[in-house]
Amino acid sequence: MPVWTPKKNWDGRDVFVIGGGTSLKTFDWDLLKSERTIGCNKAFELGIDICKICVFGDCKFYLRYKEELALFEGVCFTNIPRLHPSPDPWLWSIKRAVSGFHTDALGWNGNTGAAAINLSLLLGAKNTYLLGFDMALSDAGDSNWYDNELDKPNPQSYKKFKEGMSGLARDLAVKFPEQHVFNVTNQSALEIFPKLDLNAFIESRLSHGGQNN
Repeated sequence: MPVWTPKKNWDGRDVFVIGGGTSLKTFDWDLLKSERTIGCNKAFELGIDICKICVFGDCKFYLRYKEELALFEGVCFTNIPRLHPSPDPWLWSIKRAVSGFHTDALGWNGNTGAAAINLSLLLGAKNTYLLGFDMALSDAGDSNWYDNELDKPNPQSYKKFKEGMSGLARDLAVKFPEQHVFNVTNQSALEIFPKLDLNAFIESRLSHGGQNN
């Protein structure tokens, strides 16, 4: 029954969190092959070259994808209360906190994206970069870059997500004062973290050979 005690395995590194927004439909995943990454939910289907860690916090997701997740070559984390301690040898569990960022738990804040950010901070990331944190439907009314066959977000869902995450910048400054979170999602409706233009960020990172080498 693997229960995870937070360890700074990625101390001082850059970490990318792969969200679910439609802005990633045309994203060049090869750009993440040399990076440390945490993928939310179905990002595990990208494979370990792109998604090093998968995190999820919804029982429906676990029950639907349990068999596929067991075959994932990366590491899986959850903060689902009923799965703590974890019943599966391939799944690491950590206790859930309802809101905020925590040093001994993953704050839920109503969505997996927030839990993934908290996990990145627990792993010691110096800079956490958010990809696909659109927090809104696309102009075409789509919700995710992947086929979402479970609970597709709607405008009310995103309102709840943003309300649940509203205090995270304050928690970051208090509990992880030496660590930073940047939203690298163009036209994101999530305003609480500093934003970076995706194209300019990628160009700069490529010209400097990345920051994790």
